[in-house]
Amino acid sequence: MPAWIRRLQSHRYGLTLFAFLTAAVFTGAACVAFARAFEVVLNHRLDFHNAGAWCWLITPIVILCAVELIRRTAPYAAGTGIPQAIFASEYLDKAHEKTLFPLVSLWTMTVKIGVILLGIWVGASTGREGPTVHIAVCVFIAVMLVFRRLFGVDFDMRSAAIAGGAAGLAAAFNTPLAGVTFAVEELSENYFSTVKDFVVMAIIVSAVAAKTLTGEYAYFGKLAEPANVPLLVVLLIGLAGGAAGALFSSLLLRGSEWSRRISTGAGRYVWPIVMSLGLLITAVLAGTRVMGPGNKVAQVLLEGQQGSWVVWFPLAKMAATLMTYWSGMAGGIFAPCLSIGAALGSVIGQGMQTSIAACALLGMAAFLSGSIQAPITSFVIIFEMTGHHQMLLPLMLASLLAFMSARLFGAEHLYKALAKQYAPLLKENV
Repeated sequence: MPAWIRRLQSHRYGLTLFAFLTAAVFTGAACVAFARAFEVVLNHRLDFHNAGAWCWLITPIVILCAVELIRRTAPYAAGTGIPQAIFASEYLDKAHEKTLFPLVSLWTMTVKIGVILLGIWVGASTGREGPTVHIAVCVFIAVMLVFRRLFGVDFDMRSAAIAGGAAGLAAAFNTPLAGVTFAVEELSENYFSTVKDFVVMAIIVSAVAAKTLTGEYAYFGKLAEPANVPLLVVLLIGLAGGAAGALFSSLLLRGSEWSRRISTGAGRYVWPIVMSLGLLITAVLAGTRVMGPGNKVAQVLLEGQQGSWVVWFPLAKMAATLMTYWSGMAGGIFAPCLSIGAALGSVIGQGMQTSIAACALLGMAAFLSGSIQAPITSFVIIFEMTGHHQMLLPLMLASLLAFMSARLFGAEHLYKALAKQYAPLLKENV
């Protein structure tokens, strides 16, 4: 072994830091490249506006081909990608490295990217944020494996999975603080999971008490006029977001299990076609805005613009997203959840005759929290994306209420429940 490699090995901390930073650079570049490819394909989407009746033929064929590509070449590329990242962050140690490697391989990543681009091209209701987390984990681990091969240092691959997943979420939303909370709340959830609702509630109650005694107070002065959202409206949005999120996550989990059971024999070809036709029917009834990630819908509502379509949008978008996921496609649910929540919040805001934009913002955090059971990540993402400091406390309250009400409705931790499907991989080592 060359002397310079031995010298590097003797500086374990510095070498590990350099490897992680290098992996982070490559991960960030990969996430940006995927985001740009996603936007290019989305801007050339085939729907009823530019493909007409051909959609009834093109969309089922492309989705069926995409699902079969996953099944035949990279079965772990299916779904959002966050469950794969969570499972890797928990079990990717030396004992399970070989059997779990297909979860986070570059081949799995490549198939996932191709399938998502195909799906979004033909109108699948899916986002890129969850898949970006998966892509980031794959790239991060690949770079760490190169360093291990070059320098003979056994890096902790579980830490690499956590770092990659957190970096991926931060890159997907351009929210570095949310990446930190995601790492704590989702990727390394242990003791914190048993106390997070008490911790966050304590923070909120303390802040409300202080605000009641001191009035509107900002440490560096008042930067902007707070949005006028009554407490009752925040409570309603939190509870509604929790109930709707619990329904969505429960349907996604139960439907996924049922889909896997019937996707055998001829069913493996019929089911994706049926789901894609259901997606198209939903688009005919509710408009093509239910296709794609839903970012533009959320943006319109955050600007305070609203039409009669918004009343039906949450249910229609929920149905389109569920059918896309049940088909066996790869794709994320973060962006669809945000658009559903924005619409739900704006409907409540309109009914209570208060700010549509502020209620849409609260609805995004509430529905996301109720769906994925991650209240801190939910309100931090929304806060960082919008930068409305005056809305932080209402966002925290709506997210926590949604989380707690979803639990009362029997909602499971969505990504943890989805990650359980990879448990048989651990038995391969036994």
